Amino acid sequence: MFFDDFSRQPDDNSSHAVANTPSLRPNQKRSKNFNDKEDSLIVSAWLNISTDPVYGTNQTRGTFWKRVYDFYHKHKDFTSERSHSSISHRWAYIQENVNKFCGCLSRIDDRKQSGVTFQDKLV
Repeated sequence: MFFDDFSRQPDDNSSHAVANTPSLRPNQKRSKNFNDKEDSLIVSAWLNISTDPVYGTNQTRGTFWKRVYDFYHKHKDFTSERSHSSISHRWAYIQENVNKFCGCLSRIDDRKQSGVTFQDKLV
């Protein structure tokens, strides 16, 4: 027969214990969520570093994110020990959501409604 009898109850003696698998980062705990001040500083750091006329686009990815990291930690006025990785991942999240917002705003602008203010379009 091709199908098992799923109507029968499992044996009480059968044990389905799941082995504990070690964490990939055993000594690291998840950081607390980013707050608005941290987000603003990440955006400011990214803008300052990406529009730097001296370095411009002539820098590697690693150099760019090191400079963003250094800017972030130099200009923060709050306690935070974010890593290079967490800052770059947070930037990716912010950028993704800004792109979605800009796409929505673009579709609204394409409607070409007369008599509608910019504030009306955002609401």
